Amino acid sequence: MKRISLAVVLLALGWAAGPLRAAADATEAGARADFVAPEGQALVVFIQNQRVDRKMTFTVFGADKRCVAEVGGREAQVLPTPPGPYLFYVLGYGTTYRIELYMEAGRTYFVRLYTVDRPVGQAPAITLVRRASQSHRLLRHWLEGASVTHALDNEGCYGRPLKERANRTQRRLNEANAGWKEADEVTRDKYMLIERDGLTASDISRL
Repeated sequence: MKRISLAVVLLALGWAAGPLRAAADATEAGARADFVAPEGQALVVFIQNQRVDRKMTFTVFGADKRCVAEVGGREAQVLPTPPGPYLFYVLGYGTTYRIELYMEAGRTYFVRLYTVDRPVGQAPAITLVRRASQSHRLLRHWLEGASVTHALDNEGCYGRPLKERANRTQRRLNEANAGWKEADEVTRDKYMLIERDGLTASDISRL
């Protein structure tokens, strides 16, 4: 009798877990849908999702010195944009990186923002995710637990001048551009994504 009771209990637990798994799968599928590029557009996703960086904010701005995204607190911030070449600058811990994205409609381009430990403290770092690369295989892990936010909804940032003196912003641009000019091809490639590096809707469904 005890064996039968145990079997009934286990079966009941299995039935109860079924809806919970289905709900979790539906939630995950809904989150993945946020990463699919809108029709006729490309999508950029800036990920900042290390627990140690939860109080850290990265600012992304364009060559026009206007804010594009502010990413922090374990976020995956999405930015829809027309396809084409784009130049972005990523600012964190006083360091500015220049990145170049050549985007194709219907594809999503992921940029991971994080920090690394250095002898003098933490330093910002960037990983550009390339399709069918090691970073692509790690992408699902990097997105786990991140809240999806939308850059266009951030009225305090999107399209606004950076909240600092104009000459300081220009200095950041000049330093990043000088570093790019002096870098070798291997280094430049590290901070560049081309059209085929973006993920399609089919790629994202398999994350």
